[in-house]
Amino acid sequence: MENNNNETRKMQKSAPKNSNEKYYRNIILALAAVVFICLVFSGIQSVYIFRLNSGREGIFSYMRIARNNESTASTAETEETPAETEVYPEPWFSLEEAANIASADKTRKSTVDIVKEVSPATVSLSVIGVDDGKETKLGSGTGFIITDDGYIVTNQHVVVLADETVSTYYVTVILPDENEPVRAEIVGSDVQTDIAVLKVDTDRKLPCVVLGDSDTLQAGELAIVIGNALGTLDDTVTVGVISAPSREINRKGYRVEVIQTDASINPGNSGGPLINSFGEVVGITNSKIVTTNTENLGFAIPINSVKTIIESIINYGKVINRPYLGVSVRFVSDDSYYGAVKGIYVEEIVKDGPADQAGFMLGDRIISMDGVEIKETGDIIKVRDSHEVGDTIETVVERDGKEITLSLKIADSADFPV
Repeated sequence: MENNNNETRKMQKSAPKNSNEKYYRNIILALAAVVFICLVFSGIQSVYIFRLNSGREGIFSYMRIARNNESTASTAETEETPAETEVYPEPWFSLEEAANIASADKTRKSTVDIVKEVSPATVSLSVIGVDDGKETKLGSGTGFIITDDGYIVTNQHVVVLADETVSTYYVTVILPDENEPVRAEIVGSDVQTDIAVLKVDTDRKLPCVVLGDSDTLQAGELAIVIGNALGTLDDTVTVGVISAPSREINRKGYRVEVIQTDASINPGNSGGPLINSFGEVVGITNSKIVTTNTENLGFAIPINSVKTIIESIINYGKVINRPYLGVSVRFVSDDSYYGAVKGIYVEEIVKDGPADQAGFMLGDRIISMDGVEIKETGDIIKVRDSHEVGDTIETVVERDGKEITLSLKIADSADFPV
């Protein structure tokens, strides 16, 4: 009997000990499970971050997949054939021969004399929309006559409607010494430089401007603007100085130089002449790029930068022999999204364009072009504009964590109209 009681007391003493051991064992197992789950989660996150950095995940991966699918479908439908380059005839029009170009022998003139000479060659433009037989004035601007047979230069945005709100439209011009507007043909336009050329048919010789040399401009020079201010105040004259002879802006993926002036430029002045103290047109005013909420800050397109554009439009109806890459890019900063690598990424590729044929893919990070490190979008523009149509640019891109070299052959922008 005594032995049985001893056994019972031993069992009662060992029971709590076994219970405690089981309790701690369960805690250790639970902690181990949590640690294991954390390790697995960390591993998944590490892989995800790597895929973000390499472009396999995130916005660029979706763009790449869509682009690859489109490319695969296109290849299945049609065989790849090299793009045919259009052969253009010899140009027949030259500004040097057909327009009044400033001579070396010249003298400075008074503002009054300059206005008397240039104003007759400055014309008011109107865009007339036609819808169901009803005509409506949609816009207005300014232009200037460059040849006595009726070629007129203005801004592209003045005469080309951005959105087709009417079925048809046409452009009218009020010629000097005439009260009734006449129709003007749009010979051609260029959205990158915002230049357009018009032509009016006339039996008489028209007064025309003298084209100067915008490369010789200096800050502080006299600057005169003549134009159809607000679309109703034609022959408005404003006077100021050249604030800066050369500023650089990025417009539609093209590096564009502009002249800064404090001469007032208002809506309606677009496309009119910017004139120097010799009475020469040295720029084309552009109210489209006037900065808002500022005073005495206007811009004009230097005439030297668009002389070849004007000639090309008159000769061919469009701009030819201008370098074209067929790719749009986007700058991505370090903190734009989780795991992003700072750089310039391919955002859009023109189908069958130079970049497409070279093997670019959406989401590629462009490291260098022609040996030049690409840190901003302007670097690409400068490299492109330093080459000619037909040149090949060796481009290094990063794709899926690897560097790839692509041979990009520059095409003619005329073969890929906007």
